[in-house]
Amino acid sequence: MSHTDPIAAPAWLDRADTTAACVERCRNHTTLALDTEFMRTDTFWAKLALVQFASAGEIALADPLGPGVLDALRPLIADPAITKIVHSASEDLEVLHHVLGVAPAPLFDTQVAASLCGITPPPSYQKLVAAELGVTLDKHATRTDWLKRPLDAEQLRYAAEDVEHLPAVYERLHARLAELGRLDWLAEDCARMVAAAGEMLDPQPQMKVRSLDRMTPPQQQILWRLLRWRDAEAMARDRPKKWILDPAIATRVALLDKPDRAALEKAVTVDGRPSPRLAQKLEDVLHRGPLPGEDEIPIITPPSEAEKNRQRDLKAHVDARAGELGIAPEILLPRRGLEHWARHERLPPELGGWRERVLGLAG
Repeated sequence: MSHTDPIAAPAWLDRADTTAACVERCRNHTTLALDTEFMRTDTFWAKLALVQFASAGEIALADPLGPGVLDALRPLIADPAITKIVHSASEDLEVLHHVLGVAPAPLFDTQVAASLCGITPPPSYQKLVAAELGVTLDKHATRTDWLKRPLDAEQLRYAAEDVEHLPAVYERLHARLAELGRLDWLAEDCARMVAAAGEMLDPQPQMKVRSLDRMTPPQQQILWRLLRWRDAEAMARDRPKKWILDPAIATRVALLDKPDRAALEKAVTVDGRPSPRLAQKLEDVLHRGPLPGEDEIPIITPPSEAEKNRQRDLKAHVDARAGELGIAPEILLPRRGLEHWARHERLPPELGGWRERVLGLAG
């Protein structure tokens, strides 16, 4: 089959009654292929534009703009008896959790599953379908305005294809993981993804800033305060975080010895464009004093020689074990896990479980 072959016409669901009827049919089955289309250009919250799903050969495109459609969808997305098959699910989980108040669980993420089967690098849906099924997908509609109505024929075909082949891919990957004894690995990773979907604000946003370990503890605390303020402001105003405060500007402010108004106005100037209003807001944030929890944030320092040695030794062990398992070392243990182990001699909670057991790090 090629992308020019016709696919079964999907059902367009823009009314509560037709959506509810389709949902009831799908709830008679144990798996559901699922995908979403959303827009996020000038907002903090993604705007859900389409929900695609397939079950037992039936493909449906649900229009979240239709009255009552989301309420009709919620029981299907929340049904714990149905495994939701999604490719690269993190953003889909986030937008569905925000809009519906629930995340699709239990989850089978085909990108994660492929990685645990030894397929590297983590493949796109297009590449995975081609490799597993020999099907070529046309992705010309990737960049499109999914909120426009009506959607044209190419957009509808693209949206339908995003779930049409997921059940077949799921069957192949599920069988392979079962044979390898790794279904529990996938279940753990997917459960963590679902749990993280409800955490809209990063509790430690400063950790994404490069060279954090070169900053003093007070500077790291100020950076944390600024970024937490930025994130809360972005959520409240529904604007992209970078529009509120660029991380580079936050870092410059955190490094100031004397953050008075003149120094702040200089720090927030970009390409010769001053921003007195932003300087005023940051001055207010700094003068309010520490936020709750600020004194308890993890302070990052340059690694000691002992930490460097621990990280090097663990990296060698991870590389060797990954080779035995036939998976990429970064899938077995990402860099942040290596660094955390070197510093604390334990893995971070989000990388515990099966990785600890496989690497012999538990207990």
